[in-house]
Amino acid sequence: MEFLSCKRIREQKVRIQDEFDRLMATEILVARPGARQWRFFRACCGILLENLSDQDKEFDSLARTTAAQYKFEVENKLSRYYQRPGSRHDFVFVLAHASRLGWYGLSGEDYPCLAGYGVLVREMTGETDALAGCVVGPQLEAYLERVIAEGMAAELRAYMSLPDADLSGLAAWFVKDSPAMREIVNVVKRCGSRGWTLQSPMNPSTCRLLAVAVKKVSGSDAEVAAREYWYLRWWDRHTRKYTYPYRETNQQVYILKKIDNRWLIYQNMRPAPRSSQPLRWKRSR
Repeated sequence: MEFLSCKRIREQKVRIQDEFDRLMATEILVARPGARQWRFFRACCGILLENLSDQDKEFDSLARTTAAQYKFEVENKLSRYYQRPGSRHDFVFVLAHASRLGWYGLSGEDYPCLAGYGVLVREMTGETDALAGCVVGPQLEAYLERVIAEGMAAELRAYMSLPDADLSGLAAWFVKDSPAMREIVNVVKRCGSRGWTLQSPMNPSTCRLLAVAVKKVSGSDAEVAAREYWYLRWWDRHTRKYTYPYRETNQQVYILKKIDNRWLIYQNMRPAPRSSQPLRWKRSR
């Protein structure tokens, strides 16, 4: 996903400002223009386009948690708006945290931000029909990242539920009976049968999503590459000892499917682990 640099944005300042003004005047998107989240969004764009006003100073000391909430509300609305069928725009706007600018090929040191957030702009004029169909790319990318992150969290919770083996949280993020879900269920069953758990005192088991890149979106299918860190320190309830520490950082490929207007994880292709016992990755036979 290519975004304009700050210099290129300001070279097209008039066109971009006109598109932004049209966006903010769209009632199905901005029902209450005076709401603070939209005032924050306008202030972020004002800093980018050097159109600041005295009113924008209200966000100079905005709390980080409040700014994060505004960002979530704005991006949620933008995502739905840009995904409407038949939408065509000269420019697409994204509100992103400063720490993520590098992901989009922008310099976090030079890019104008407010309360830790900046407005990103992608030019759509002259795109081919195929690319125009991906106008939702920035918003869809953020949404798919959330699906991956939530799926990881649900997977970890399933493991940590042992010995009770609570798998109810998987349905929200995985396609039912998909290869990805069956793999997790298989691990839970096998670890449960061995008396393994992650609920020992001071157990350090965790997982982290380090990076995400959407490789391809075609219709109701998406391919996403993710770099993940997993640490599962399995405890044997019979011997009262740690029996298997699994620690891996690797690149994985997810296949997601859009079902009933929701993206869900269908398959997760992972490399063979460097650990001696590939428990988490061992497939059902």
